[in-house]
Amino acid sequence: MTAETLISIVDDDTSLLNALVRLVRSLGYKAQGFPSAEDFIASDIAQDCSCVITDIQMGGMSGIELAGVLSGQKPRVPVIVITARPDEGLEEAAMAQGATCFLRKPVETNRLAQCLEHAIAA
Repeated sequence: MTAETLISIVDDDTSLLNALVRLVRSLGYKAQGFPSAEDFIASDIAQDCSCVITDIQMGGMSGIELAGVLSGQKPRVPVIVITARPDEGLEEAAMAQGATCFLRKPVETNRLAQCLEHAIAA
């Protein structure tokens, strides 16, 4: 891990997006936030980032759909999905679309750090 390791964060909740960007930076990574999956895809930054952290439920493309899109790209970008929704089957759906890790909100710093390390090493 270095400050040059770019983590992209996608969440339509501006306050959570900003908090996650700060948290990821505090863990020693470079972080860039996007308010939607569509904005992230349009940025063409996927090829330059080491991992994507995305919320599941967003307006437009969901985080699970984004994980599916990214799992088909070369090189493959690992995706960590997060959600506050308690729905059963979300974790399985996310993993089936290629997610590397699944976290529930509120996100625990240590668990996020572990997921990032695992995703980047993979």
